[in-house]
Amino acid sequence: MKYNWIIMVCILTILLNSCSNTRLINGTYSGKHNPHVFILSADSTFKYEYHAVWYSESSGTWRKAGDIIYLNSFNQTDKIPVEYTKMTNNQDSAIVVNIDVNSQNKPPKDYICWAFINGNFAYFDPDRGSYSFKSEIPVDSLYFKIKKSPFIFRGTGYKMGYDDVKTETIYPHLSVGESLNVTINIIDSLFGYKVFSDTKLKVKRDKLIFKDKNKTNKLSLRK
Repeated sequence: MKYNWIIMVCILTILLNSCSNTRLINGTYSGKHNPHVFILSADSTFKYEYHAVWYSESSGTWRKAGDIIYLNSFNQTDKIPVEYTKMTNNQDSAIVVNIDVNSQNKPPKDYICWAFINGNFAYFDPDRGSYSFKSEIPVDSLYFKIKKSPFIFRGTGYKMGYDDVKTETIYPHLSVGESLNVTINIIDSLFGYKVFSDTKLKVKRDKLIFKDKNKTNKLSLRK
């Protein structure tokens, strides 16, 4: 009988601690003058929003191990796909690259594609949407950073923008006398979407602590 009572007390303690931890974890976490907001739900899903000059959001699942919460976004894709065709071009002494912006949801001119040749920024101002450029050096690798414009408006007309989104890196190995037709297949939902992949949030009482761009953020559970 004595041992049964001890077992019952232990089980009750575990259940109470479990309930207490659940209450502390579930809910909305934010901070005064902090742009990050996390909403952790009892069904192990989360929502995230970042409200600053640059807007972003995410959603996915969370799990707890010790005092650490791990976040994983539903969407793990963070790069825009690229298609290309390499051709011979005997009419020009330079390498010619033709970029076609393929966008089904928005006008192509809403996007500005900055080229990076062999890992280095190509120092020219691209046109909005589709355009062409010439390279005087061989192009072994190529990717783009894409800026979405115009800005969006949130709340009472507050102007916000999106972080740039990178494309996949392609390796056409172009030399003089060759040209390249590139199609950038815009995935509009990637603008403003933050990917979490086993991202760690530390739980400390009723607070979440995490690092973003080397800055430590402390968010409290809203009462």
